[in-house]
Amino acid sequence: MPAIRPMSIAAALLLSLSTGAFAATPALDDLVGNTADPAAFTSIPQPARPEPYQEVAQEQELPGNNDEPGFQWPGKGKSAEEDFILTGANATFLKISDAQSDGLADGTGKCALSANTKYPTSAMPGFEGEHMVVTLKEPLPGCSLAKGYVFMEHVAASSAGGACELPKNVRAFLDTLAYAEGTDLQYNFIFTHATFKSYADHPRKVMSSGKLHSNAAGRYQFLSKTWDALAADLGLKDFTPPNQDKAVVELIRRGGAYNSVANSSDHKSFQRALSKLSGIWASLPGSPYGQPTHSTAALWKQYKAFLAAYK
Repeated sequence: MPAIRPMSIAAALLLSLSTGAFAATPALDDLVGNTADPAAFTSIPQPARPEPYQEVAQEQELPGNNDEPGFQWPGKGKSAEEDFILTGANATFLKISDAQSDGLADGTGKCALSANTKYPTSAMPGFEGEHMVVTLKEPLPGCSLAKGYVFMEHVAASSAGGACELPKNVRAFLDTLAYAEGTDLQYNFIFTHATFKSYADHPRKVMSSGKLHSNAAGRYQFLSKTWDALAADLGLKDFTPPNQDKAVVELIRRGGAYNSVANSSDHKSFQRALSKLSGIWASLPGSPYGQPTHSTAALWKQYKAFLAAYK
């Protein structure tokens, strides 16, 4: 219903004159007389102006570097002979492009890769969108492809490193964090579920959802300013999935939560980790940013399911 506006004094006078009620209204006599002090009149309240539309930039706490304990990543120094991919529980394909395998011809457009199998590669696997880009060291039987695309979700581990090198409790917690952020296994998501292909750098693309604006990107939804600080400190040269994994573990460490995450199969440790990290990720319970959050119970249920997959 439209708002009812207060009647002005002038409008009241005109109404009284038009109805003949002026002479019989002492209160109006006082208003039109010159004996009353104008300062004594009570001001008529004006309708409140609507609040201006507020646009909000997403925030993300970045704890300073400190001496909190963390994960010691394996050292470098692997030779080219050790480069590989290890397929997961499901068979997959080496493909000539990043297209869906259904439309590709056997032998020339796609070649089958067996489940749970280690395939030596002639170079470190690369990354593009949802795929790994690999060059097999040995040709596959009946396959004309040496280099191609493998769906990243179908690779359990590779010589590129990353999450596959972490303890299972930590991996399950990262899976839970990605679930809370709405990215699941996708390292190429931007805020609002837009995607990108190149991992050369953080995409730095601002997206909007309602009044919220953000350039959060990657599996763990790093804001560009968060990523830049972590990448500089860790010496990360690109935004590839292994580097995203290293950066998120560092962010967890700086938040004082790594030990809790490492012991997160204990419910109290899991709760403690969520509490310590709620200022970094807006989807966690207790986050101060006013965005929708997941309950501890819901995240614990997901965590246990993710953990079971690594046993």
